[in-house]
Amino acid sequence: MAVSNKDIEALWKRYSEECVKKGISVTKFFESNGVPYHTFERWYKKKYTQADVVNCVVKENQESVPQALKEEKVDMSDASKDAEIDSKIISYVYVGFNDGMKIEHHKLSYNELVSFIQKIQSLCLA
Repeated sequence: MAVSNKDIEALWKRYSEECVKKGISVTKFFESNGVPYHTFERWYKKKYTQADVVNCVVKENQESVPQALKEEKVDMSDASKDAEIDSKIISYVYVGFNDGMKIEHHKLSYNELVSFIQKIQSLCLA
């Protein structure tokens, strides 16, 4: 039996409103309504655990680049700040272009993200 996303969403809403208060398990509820739990679980993970999508426009405008990034010299205090920034990990990056090309990256440090953006900048400006 094929179940659509709309069906699962309607069942989830009904479960949230009626069955949570009664203490009915999610597994029992969905299986009693003809939806295998693994189907519901896949839908739930896809809907509620996806990373947020942020629109990003890259423009070549040297005036908007901070002066600190324009300078090539870095003193030691900046190096410790860079290490702190680079320790943060961006879990997922997705770039979609108007022509249908898609690029995905997972687990990038800040510096890797900057390098990635610099590499695709020519694609964005073309």
